[in-house]
Amino acid sequence: MAVPQAPDILGLSGSSLLVTGGGTGIGRAVALAAARAGAEVTISGRRREVLNETARAAAESGLVLDVATADVCDSASVARVVTSVLDRRGRLDGVVNAAGIARFGPSEDLTDEEFSHVLDVNLVGAFRVSRAAGRAMLAAGHGSIVHIGSLTSLGGFAGRTAYTVSKHGVVGLTRTLAAEWGASGVRVNAVAPGFVRTPMTDLAIHRGVLDLDAIERRTPLGRRAEPVEMVGPVLFLLSDAASYVNGACLVADGGWTASVGPPSGFAAARGPAA
Repeated sequence: MAVPQAPDILGLSGSSLLVTGGGTGIGRAVALAAARAGAEVTISGRRREVLNETARAAAESGLVLDVATADVCDSASVARVVTSVLDRRGRLDGVVNAAGIARFGPSEDLTDEEFSHVLDVNLVGAFRVSRAAGRAMLAAGHGSIVHIGSLTSLGGFAGRTAYTVSKHGVVGLTRTLAAEWGASGVRVNAVAPGFVRTPMTDLAIHRGVLDLDAIERRTPLGRRAEPVEMVGPVLFLLSDAASYVNGACLVADGGWTASVGPPSGFAAARGPAA
């Protein structure tokens, strides 16, 4: 797998980063690109074998990714990972909260347990990581946290109640922490991707939960994003290039939210109006 490049202007060389959900999808792409840019990166997640495979891919390109298993639903597990990064490197400059899950189906069929679990991973998990990392960053007087939101952070999506609520909450968490911690030198922002080619969306398409053709018709760029296309927005927000960006939600959706036309679209007007 080719490791994506990150612009030198970001100045990430030597920075200490933690990427949750770093074994797959957007988290993996960000971790590899940050390592290529010279950052010291730890990837975390629940599945050691997935993390190890990503670390091997990095090593094949001459890069190093540290691996730490952690469950964002467990505060003690999160605290151990943050402590291990601090013990190894002496600081934590940036965090990307990319861990996430989804459940699809009619709201009337969603159980309490399913609803709670999605929120516990996507929203409360992001809070647990931010809280643990934030303590270290506040003490140091600097740091940057980037949460991975979603199109569902911006509006309602039928059949995705728990996921939508969790991602709305991620933006609320982002803005609140930004307001609270900004004066202490800690910036908190979010990226809201459109549909991205990740294992989670691929599985949903395979199961018939998502219609790929409809997604591509609805998206002005006419396709899903590749994970690497989220690297620039995330690393920008992590970096000093975004030193005055705080509490923002950067939308990277291929124009989805810009378009109010019908899903299959009118043909663009070519001649005089009738």
